[in-house]
Amino acid sequence: MNIQIIPSPPDAPDCKTWLRNGNRYYQAACPKGKKSRFTADLRYNLLSMSLEGYVMAISDYHGCLPDNHTYTDLMEALERVIPLDPVLKAQVLRHESIQDICSIENYHRSHPGENALEDLRDAVARIGQIAGRTCT
Repeated sequence: MNIQIIPSPPDAPDCKTWLRNGNRYYQAACPKGKKSRFTADLRYNLLSMSLEGYVMAISDYHGCLPDNHTYTDLMEALERVIPLDPVLKAQVLRHESIQDICSIENYHRSHPGENALEDLRDAVARIGQIAGRTCT
């Protein structure tokens, strides 16, 4: 069997692009010095996209991308390439069930409270710091 490896196209995102995207989503969800203009649901989604950007940055740097985009998949991707604090992993995963929107059979959405958003924000910020140290 002959396996052909196809290189990424030259315009494919690299770890710095993923990091920049993660930072932008984080800044949109958590503007400095002012209250966010977005609803809690939208801030949850912005934080989720920020988390995905940060994990993609770290994973891309190490050449091992996530299998999917659920919080569980993202944390498993991190564990493949860096030592991940189990407390930080648990902090992220406890918010995964706020929106289970990937499965048709088990579709579920609830509305995150401010305490949950603050906890998720702190976890995403910590992963963002890891991504920043990794990709610079």
